[in-house]
Formats: sequence, C-alpha cells, structure tokens
Amino acid sequence: MPERAALFLGARFQKKSDPQTELAQQEQRCRDYAAATGYQVTAVFREVLPELPESRPELKRLRTAMWHKEFDVVVAASPDRLYVDPDRVARFLWEARVLGLRVEFLEVPEPYVWVVKEYGWPL
Repeated sequence: MPERAALFLGARFQKKSDPQTELAQQEQRCRDYAAATGYQVTAVFREVLPELPESRPELKRLRTAMWHKEFDVVVAASPDRLYVDPDRVARFLWEARVLGLRVEFLEVPEPYVWVVKEYGWPL
C-alpha cells in the first residue's frame, strides 16, 4: 500500500502574479513529485499567505490532521510556504518527527538549509 501524502501549498499576494496561478503550479509540481515517489495524495491544503501570520486556517487544519495521523508525509514546495521564520519551520519539523511523519520539500532555499538538515527527516 502506498504511503499517504498531504500537499501544503502556499502563495503570497504579489502585484506581478496571481496567487491562484501560483497555487495551481505548486500543486502540479507537488503532485508530480508525489507520483514519482509512489505516494498517494490524500489531502491538499491551499493557502494564500496572509499579512498577519496568526490567521492561517489551512496550516491549522494541516497540523490538526497531522495529530490525527491522516497521512504519512507532508510535501511542500519550500519551507517558506509553511513559515517564513526558520525557527518556526524547525519547530514544525520537530513536531512532525515526534508524530512519526516526514516533511519533504521540492527545494530548500539557503536560509532554511540548516533547519532542514538539523530537524528534517531522517535525523
């Protein structure tokens, strides 16, 4: 049985691009990755990232689903889709590891490399 994957997609409002187009592109890239890795996509969390980081309903839904063990792996385009702050990314990765989940990124920009190496899966 293939592992169950959740996709987390996040886009920011920018004058030169449409967030819905960016979300669609991220989703296709994440689905392609999941298919190539043999994962079955069972959940998709789509979020246009707000100005105020406290209002993140899709991220909250993702974290609740993590605790309910609704999937085995989270796939995101980049750590900054979860959080801009590397320390918050580290706490998210630690939480996932404690729950026995993996978090995999399509790319890891420089400010997040140490976080993913230190707190990502596997140790």
